[in-house]
Amino acid sequence: MTKPSRKPAVKRVSAVEIDAKIDAHVDICAVRYEGIEVQMRGMNARLKRIEAIFIGSAGAIILLLAHLATK
Repeated sequence: MTKPSRKPAVKRVSAVEIDAKIDAHVDICAVRYEGIEVQMRGMNARLKRIEAIFIGSAGAIILLLAHLATK
């Protein structure tokens, strides 16, 4: 006959410890999201420059085609 298996002891964590862990996690995430926000602002500026280049290029192509069509 086999002995019944014993479950490992579960460590009880107090509400204060859980609250401290959650607060630490929130602080870490806040720092992480600040970094992400800075990166997104930089990407937004780059995308605006690329958009301006594309709009300028499209305008130039349209003017060139209009000039060639009127010859």
